[in-house]
Amino acid sequence: MKHGMKKALSAAIALMTTATLALTVYAMDYDINPNYPSANSATVSVSTETIKDAVDNAVSEDESGSVASVEVKSTVSLPVSSSVMKSLSQSKDEILEIVSPKATMTIDSSTITKVRKVDLSSKIYSSKSRAVVRFRSKANFGCEVKITLTDCKMSKAALAKAHVYCDGEDLGEVELDENGNPVITVTKGGKYEIK
Repeated sequence: MKHGMKKALSAAIALMTTATLALTVYAMDYDINPNYPSANSATVSVSTETIKDAVDNAVSEDESGSVASVEVKSTVSLPVSSSVMKSLSQSKDEILEIVSPKATMTIDSSTITKVRKVDLSSKIYSSKSRAVVRFRSKANFGCEVKITLTDCKMSKAALAKAHVYCDGEDLGEVELDENGNPVITVTKGGKYEIK
């Protein structure tokens, strides 16, 4: 009988230890910043070739204000190579438009001041009280990136009073497009909040 109780007690202790370790590992995730896949990850939202082809096609149309539009499923991994930016910068009035389910990002060739890789990899989310664009990079883009939040959950009343903040610094009132969507224009990465 003693042997059976020892086995039962050992099994109970082992089960409790396993449960405690599992809870500890689960709880550790709460204080970790979101992970972003590397630029070379297999989860890249769109290939460099796809973006470059769209830009090259728009540039070759020889029409002022041509738009190179590319659709992506997510902005989590969205590097735009320096070769794409170079092609875009060689045109006078071309626009690169990247359309995702939550936002549309545009780069007008006329705003490019320095040709470099632009890492637009970001997490975009919103609630009734705020909308956030958190870029993986904090680097200067060398151009203006206009972000229209097409899936913002904030009400019209909340947006009418909202301001844009970059890493906590108040940048002023939020701009709205003709459809009432919030629009922010940025020149560097970081965390942008509308609240």
